[in-house]
Amino acid sequence: MFPAVCGDFAFYQFPEDAFWAKLFRQTPETFRWGFKVPEQITVPMWPVHPRYGALAGLENPTFLDATLLEQAFLRALEPYQKQTGVLIFEFGALRHGRLETRGEFVKALDGFLSRLPAGWRYAVEIRNPEFLRPDYFACLRSHDVTHVYNAWTRMPEIAEQIAIPDSRTTDLLVARALLRRGRPYEDAVRQFAPYDRVQEVNEPVRRGLRELIDIARVDGRPAFIFVNNRLEGNSPGTIVSITDRFVASSPP
Repeated sequence: MFPAVCGDFAFYQFPEDAFWAKLFRQTPETFRWGFKVPEQITVPMWPVHPRYGALAGLENPTFLDATLLEQAFLRALEPYQKQTGVLIFEFGALRHGRLETRGEFVKALDGFLSRLPAGWRYAVEIRNPEFLRPDYFACLRSHDVTHVYNAWTRMPEIAEQIAIPDSRTTDLLVARALLRRGRPYEDAVRQFAPYDRVQEVNEPVRRGLRELIDIARVDGRPAFIFVNNRLEGNSPGTIVSITDRFVASSPP
């Protein structure tokens, strides 16, 4: 029923060859995976969190390291390139230190994207709403990289992002519906676990996702729409709800 999934696990590790082999054996060749690129590439400074131990609060020396990405991530994934639909660079909210301004971020991003190996579909997800400006979208477009329409606590609604001129930077559409606007991640976990049913309908996000599906159907664009359990309480239930009218209208 669901022909694609986003592997967030890759954000926290560089998977070994054996891991990739086991993973891809579990799905048919027609199935498509999206993967978040490891945080060693996208985090400029390690968060102050117990998970990071002695690294917490320190600068990350491998931030935007295209060589590390190729050698430690893409080479192991290369045998499964046809089944990899999109690779997502998730940049958390940049609040201090280097790259805290849009100009600094776009300049660094431009240099990084220019060094990426060809042959993969890349996408960028940002968490700074003030970065959603023409120079950011122009940077992505110049490197054929997709902007990720994301629903997250401090980002504009997906429909608002769609309405921004030039926000569609490639022929591919990618969305990640993660959280209700204004809701912290920890609050969503407490409210929705164990994620066994939809507990709260988020109509603004659903409306934005349906709009993207409409665009993809009308324009013939490929699209990846990823939904997290923390959005409404149960991602399969959300997906069924936003796609039911499209399924019903499809020819037999």
